[in-house]
Formats: sequence, C-alpha cells, structure tokens
Amino acid sequence: MPAPSDPVLSADDQAAQAVEGRLLEVAQRFEAGLRERVTRLLLAAAEAILKLADLDLVRHEADEEEGGHTLALWEELAPVMASTVQHVNELIASTSDQFPPPLEKDPVENFDDAFGPGAGDGAEADEAPQSTEVQIARLVAAVCSGMRRDVTHLGERLRNPTVMSDPWMLIQDLLEFRGRVRAALGELIYQVASFVAETDRVEVVPGYTLELEASLMVRQATSNLAFLFRGHSKRIGASGDDRILGALQDALKDLHAFSRTRALPQLRTSDKRIFLETRATLYRLVKISPPSSREIKNAVENLARFLDSMSVVSRRENLRLHDRSQLAKVGRHLEAAQFNLANAEQARAELVRSVRAAGALYGRDVQLDAYLRAQRHFPVEWLHDPEISIEIERFGALLAGIAPP
Repeated sequence: MPAPSDPVLSADDQAAQAVEGRLLEVAQRFEAGLRERVTRLLLAAAEAILKLADLDLVRHEADEEEGGHTLALWEELAPVMASTVQHVNELIASTSDQFPPPLEKDPVENFDDAFGPGAGDGAEADEAPQSTEVQIARLVAAVCSGMRRDVTHLGERLRNPTVMSDPWMLIQDLLEFRGRVRAALGELIYQVASFVAETDRVEVVPGYTLELEASLMVRQATSNLAFLFRGHSKRIGASGDDRILGALQDALKDLHAFSRTRALPQLRTSDKRIFLETRATLYRLVKISPPSSREIKNAVENLARFLDSMSVVSRRENLRLHDRSQLAKVGRHLEAAQFNLANAEQARAELVRSVRAAGALYGRDVQLDAYLRAQRHFPVEWLHDPEISIEIERFGALLAGIAPP
C-alpha cells in the first residue's frame, strides 16, 4: 500500500510558513534572556496579522445598491466585528505581558512617534543608551496604546446612529481598523527583527507580499482606466444627442472590463463606493431615451476626475517603500548603460533592464506613464546603435523629474 503523500500547501500557506520560519530564525539571534519572549511576541503578532487579513466584502457592498439590507448586513458583520475586537484585545494583553511598558517621563503613545524619524532619540543626551529590551518594550507600548485608541474609536463609531444606518460606513470602519492594526503589527515585527538582522519586510511580515502586489495592481489598473476615461470624457463631451449613447456604451465596456479584475475588490471602501455608484448611474443613463446628455456628460466627467485622483494610491506606505527601492534599481541600470556606451549591445541591454524595472512604477508619474505606454509600440530594444546614448539621456531626464517617494 503506497505511503500517504504530504498535503500540498497553497502558495499563501507556503509563504506564511516561510515567514514563520524566518521569524523563528531571527528570534534565535537575541540574547538568551530575551529569546523566548521575543519568539512569543513575533509569533503572536504574525498570527494576529493573518487573523485580521483583509476581507472581501464586495458582495455586501453590492447588496447596498438594492436597498433594505442594512439589518441583514449588520447581522453578518456583527460576528466579524466582535471577533476582530476580541483578537486585538487578546493581543494587547499578551504582548503587554511579554514586554510591560517601561517607566519613563515621556512615554511613546502612538505609531508615528514609535516608528517615525528620531524614534530612537527619546532618551536624554546624558542618559545611557537604552537596552534592546527597553527599546522593544517602548515599541510594544506604542503599538498597544494605538490599538487601544483604535478599539475605543471603533466602539464610538458603532454607537453612532448615522454609521449604523449606512452599510458603507460600517464596512469602511471595520476594514480601516483591521488595516491599521495589520500595518502597526507588521512594522513592529520589522523593527524588532531589525535589532539583530538585516532583513526586508517581505521576509518577516506575513501577507506583506500579497498586500504589495494588490497595491501595485490597483495603481496600474486605475491608471489604465483613468487614461482611457480621459479619452472617453473628451469624446462624450463633444458628442451630440444622436451619438452620445454610442460613446457612452464604449466607455461602459472599459468600466465592465475593469470591474472583472481583482483590482476592484482591492479599492479602499470609500473609492469603491464612488466607483460602483457612478457605474450604476451610467448604466441607468444609457437606457434612457431620448438621452439625458447633460447628465451623461457630467457623470462621465466626474468619474474621469475621480479616476485621475486615484493617483494618490502611491502614498500608501508599502508603495512608497517599493518605489524608493525600484527607482534605485532603475537608476543603477541606467548608470551601467551610460558607463558601457562604448559597447552598444551591453549599453542597450542595461537600458532595457532599466526601462523594464521602471514598469513597476507605472501609475506613479504622468510623464513616466506616457513613456512606458509608448514603449509598448516602439521598445528601446529596437533602437539603432547611435540612438542609444540619446535615449539614455532622455530617460535619465525623465527620471530626474519624478518626485521622490
């Protein structure tokens, strides 16, 4: 009888297992007196991040359009709300037990002070440097203080009749709360690991890779849709009553294509609300005959402006860190291309690598986006040898105009 084979883990489970292994490895590098407590701290924070993973509530949000589902929605969300608060309260208790807050004149009470610039400068100049244990305790105290405030704020929101009567607000408050806690715990894990190891967030923070990939997908997809809708808005704005419905149907094809992607569920709740409600308005307008031209033009123009405003997604912390690293990579390859100009093939290869690396920045800068779209038609691989140095200079000037992350 053949021996039973080991169960095959999903890609997500394999990634979580790899992160846990890395955390155990990092914890072993701490001194003996801290090792066990740090291990429990890191594993508890990692487990909480997985328990508080982002939720796909598109089905709930779609129900809101039908109306009359507020009570049913709350009945479904109430257990999630309760378990979320319970997980956070349990984590606060367990981590505070492992690393009680140190006695100090000016305790660190929020995430920004704990993780921002100068976080390690809290001690007076004439005081001895703080021990690793005290520094970890200060980080834990700051994170726990922030989580307590967030729990209190969530409770206040749930006692607000306006919030309780609006399913969108309920969903937004829940997801924002879970997201803030995940972000704080991820930074706590990274900062603690950094005491003893040079590491990257991808290696030690559960789910970080997935959230980064989702953010990149949202930025790229919304940038594409914004580019397309700028064209739709101009065509619809110039259309007469006899052509406007045909132009609107073309625009709706692109809206439908975007709606089929995984980018839509990854939108922030407030953005998703604007998108879905505007989409419903446009589908209603396309059925009206004779067409309500002014209303169609206003709705399309507003959606185009909204999609342009989605460029602020680049302010997400994970994208800022990603873009900073990616810009450095782009610059290294461009410098190598410049250095190897005497060898056209080698210079071209480095220029190609630089442009390809820049592809991960699509959606960050309007001028770079236009350059990358042009590359789809006439890529740098096709350049004549004499054109390579010109393109290197042109691309370098474009990069120099990008605002730092």
